[in-house]
Amino acid sequence: MIIRKIEVRGEGKPTASIELDEGLNVIAGASDTGKSYITECFQFIFGAKEPPKKIKQAKGYTHLDVTFEEADDVKFKLSRELKTSADIVCIESKDDGELATVYKPTHKGNPNLSDFFLSKFSLGNLTLAKGLESMNHASLTLRVFEKLLLADEERIISKSSPIGSGQNTEKTQELSFLKTVLTGNDDSEIKLAKKSKESKESISKKKDNLEGFLERFFPVSEDQEHNLDSLDEILERLESSYDKAEGELSSLLDSNTQIMQEKVELSKQAEAISKQIIDDKALLLRFEMLERKYLSDKERLEANSEATSYIEQYELYSCPLCGGDINDESEDIDLATIINSNNSEIKKIEAHLVDLKATQDGVIASLQENEIKLKSIIDLVDAKSEILSSNIGSKVAENRSILADLDEARNKFRKERDQEQKRREIFEEIGRLQAELDKIEDSYQLSDFTSELARLANEISKILIRWDFPNADKVTFDTNTRDIVIDGKPRSHFGKGYRAICFSSMLLGFMEYLHPLGRHPGFIILDSPLTTYKKQDEALEGQNEEIILANNLIYAFYRDLCDFYKGKQIIVLDNQEPNDDLHSLMNYIHFSGNPDVGRYGFFPVSDDI
Repeated sequence: MIIRKIEVRGEGKPTASIELDEGLNVIAGASDTGKSYITECFQFIFGAKEPPKKIKQAKGYTHLDVTFEEADDVKFKLSRELKTSADIVCIESKDDGELATVYKPTHKGNPNLSDFFLSKFSLGNLTLAKGLESMNHASLTLRVFEKLLLADEERIISKSSPIGSGQNTEKTQELSFLKTVLTGNDDSEIKLAKKSKESKESISKKKDNLEGFLERFFPVSEDQEHNLDSLDEILERLESSYDKAEGELSSLLDSNTQIMQEKVELSKQAEAISKQIIDDKALLLRFEMLERKYLSDKERLEANSEATSYIEQYELYSCPLCGGDINDESEDIDLATIINSNNSEIKKIEAHLVDLKATQDGVIASLQENEIKLKSIIDLVDAKSEILSSNIGSKVAENRSILADLDEARNKFRKERDQEQKRREIFEEIGRLQAELDKIEDSYQLSDFTSELARLANEISKILIRWDFPNADKVTFDTNTRDIVIDGKPRSHFGKGYRAICFSSMLLGFMEYLHPLGRHPGFIILDSPLTTYKKQDEALEGQNEEIILANNLIYAFYRDLCDFYKGKQIIVLDNQEPNDDLHSLMNYIHFSGNPDVGRYGFFPVSDDI
């Protein structure tokens, strides 16, 4: 079951509504935009006496509608006038139209909302014990069970037990409630136990009733005595396989991270080598220009020497026109000196050319080596990309599929084991009644459910581990406080922020435990689970612990709700925004608190805002 829509309407007013989806729904944003009002609407539709607190934006609104969707797209709507103790109208879709039924908000009325709603997940018409000595009792109501479905911003940070007040006067009823939802067995026997004080006949009658019930609903087969052990063995193997698969998935994810880091490092190396190759090629171009200059200078000097040698061979003759002698009045030129100087310069140039050639060869060798190295690195990057995209990716998907199959099989055998456990408990109860026919007990005793509590603590622990909560692998459940203890420290001893986080994990743990057994609707509502989580929380309450978790826990919280609850529904109302990269994984609704930006809040913007 999930909540599809919440609406508040009034004559002449635009309807205020929120559409909700399966999986994670986050309503975040500015304060005083209606988030707490939404929480109070849920409380009111679940039977609270008083309607949501009157706020300015809600003026003129008179009715609240909440639409639920069950399996196979079957929907029903609960509608309630926003008045104290107003009745609740349930509108169900039938083949021949809609059927409207008026329910009383309290369990004393008839028909009432509790019977209608709780019967949808096997918790209707159940009895809780209120006093062991007095043997007083009460009915399991929706207002009691609502504690596992909804946590408002005050209760989520409180030091009280998430299933009640945690006071000694309420201990019996809270333990009875806890035992009833975890085991599926209520304390309706207390009614008979109270009568047993007056007459043994009542005990005998109860014994006969239980024997008839056992024979009718739990017929004994030939191998019945070994069935529970067999189921325990199967469950143990499934648990082992599940733990192994979880470990393999964790290893795969670690490998994926390592390969990504290696790929990034290789890419950086490739980028550096590519830059070096570009620089070497540019250097070779400059060397070629220098080589051409050296060769040009050498050719000029050689031409100069050759011209000088021709001058040496020159002889003066008489004028061919007049026959007169030509006087050479120029100074004597030392042609040998010029030739020697040219030759000296040519040798220097040739030496420079030799040095330049050696340098060019070195750069070319380095360039070729870097090109080979670059190709090798690129091949490695491509190989790691292939591993990430095909090998590890497919293995992660396959491993998650295996986990899902194992979880389904595990839940199936748990249900079978619970049935067999119930049969044995009934059988043992019959034997106990037989032994007590001659000795009437003066007080009522709750049946033992320590194993169920241990399983619940384990579910909570797994959630906190995924959130990177400190010492999350050391979670136990304290029946005295009806609350969890983490590594020997009661939840009430943590600061407000940690209390809210742990409170959230408990509601999720109850859902994870009960939903596969059909004793939970499959949705929870968390109001401000993260708003109070600050580094200062512990110091403000006199604690000396150093808090080193902040954004990583918040991110892990939202990421986990996105990834692990797709078949259920989580509704979070908080000022703490989820990371932008998670918005696409959830139904994200942002209240800006600004009439000019996006959605202002729960109620449509009016002139009064």
